[in-house]
Amino acid sequence: MIHETIHSFLSFLRSNTLQNMLSKKRPRMRIVRRSDKYSQNAEAIANNYDLLILILVRLPVKSLLQFKSVSKTWHSIISDPEFSRRLSLDISGLIMCKLSYQVNKPEYGFIPLGNKSSTDDAPFKYLDFINHPSGLKVVQSCNGLLLCRSSRYNKNFNCDYYICNPTTKQFVMIPLPANPQDARIVCSLSLAFDHTKSPHYKVVCVRWLNISDDPESNYVSCQIEIYSSQTRSWRLSGKPFLAHVYTGFGGGVFCNGAIHWLGAWNNTSFYFNVQEEELRDLPMPPIPDDWEDLRRVLYFGESRNHLHLIEIYRPPTSRFSVYEVESDYSGWFVKYNINLDPLIVAYPGMVRTYLDPSDLHYYAFSIFYIVREANDEESYMVLHIPEKAIRYSLKDGSFKKICDLDANGAVYSSSPAPILLAYSCVGEFIQTLSPYSITL
Repeated sequence: MIHETIHSFLSFLRSNTLQNMLSKKRPRMRIVRRSDKYSQNAEAIANNYDLLILILVRLPVKSLLQFKSVSKTWHSIISDPEFSRRLSLDISGLIMCKLSYQVNKPEYGFIPLGNKSSTDDAPFKYLDFINHPSGLKVVQSCNGLLLCRSSRYNKNFNCDYYICNPTTKQFVMIPLPANPQDARIVCSLSLAFDHTKSPHYKVVCVRWLNISDDPESNYVSCQIEIYSSQTRSWRLSGKPFLAHVYTGFGGGVFCNGAIHWLGAWNNTSFYFNVQEEELRDLPMPPIPDDWEDLRRVLYFGESRNHLHLIEIYRPPTSRFSVYEVESDYSGWFVKYNINLDPLIVAYPGMVRTYLDPSDLHYYAFSIFYIVREANDEESYMVLHIPEKAIRYSLKDGSFKKICDLDANGAVYSSSPAPILLAYSCVGEFIQTLSPYSITL
């Protein structure tokens, strides 16, 4: 193990990146035997604590998990929360849930996005880290941690919830907040975790306090409670508030220290600042007057602290805008304009020819993820089209296939058979150590 570690380090030391980082001028080296060179470099690393950390923080997380067993010193360094905060959280890929009627054991796929990622890097195929009788599914992905819940509600309409780190295989069950008043209350949980701010995570629960006796009322009184992994306890936050029964509290998005929830129709959307514990209205783009259904959201997600929204209400659905929320939450602005017509020409299988071109489902595609890069000209969108994952440049509209995807195996008696998509996106997969974020 030690020899493999030394060889890995020496390979890294020979890289131009580290050479430039350590010295602007490469020192003149005397010629020594290969074994002597390894010995001297390994000894230099072992005796230089700062140099050791400088190298370790640039190694893959999977390698760090192995290197923890090299020595007590290495274990201490890699287990230090401050060391974990210095690690770069790069997206390795996307976790997908296979669309299936098999509720108890959802199957997951993986789309590699990193330069060195491949489909072999999939963190899991099934959530089998615990043998739960009702099965588990991923609810939310947040900076390397997953919020999971049992697939079916129990007799009290509550679920079992877990926080899982798929990289380290750690997990812990989150107890639901005490509910002395009404066993019918439905809890919706969202995860808030930012390793750069704290090694601990928080879980935000929105629960219904009561259901109106008026059958025509579409509003319910709600209460926010917060669970802290540091205190391992729940507490109330703020006063009860009214929300539409179809508000998407089950699909919270964590961005810039806040959880964001979409309202139904033109009803109020919300965001909750987790640190300040303030609930505020989230203004949304207007819905067309002639649209009488729920908001038609194709995408709502975060990347590099940018909150994005895509809605389509009229054909052609191949052309749409990507909105980004203003930094002061005063509204939304158009960040990118998308034209998928060239993609449809290249992949005519996206066209559902059995539908009318005016149908909003005429083109078969879904938006998996918007990836913002440090250089915005390199930002891109990941699309799911029949049997393929596509990388679409947000700068110039160029595209390329990332990988093939399984076809949906559903069988229909109608002819022609509908064109279906096989997966829904769960979220990003980020390798992180998070040494103290999951505490059993």
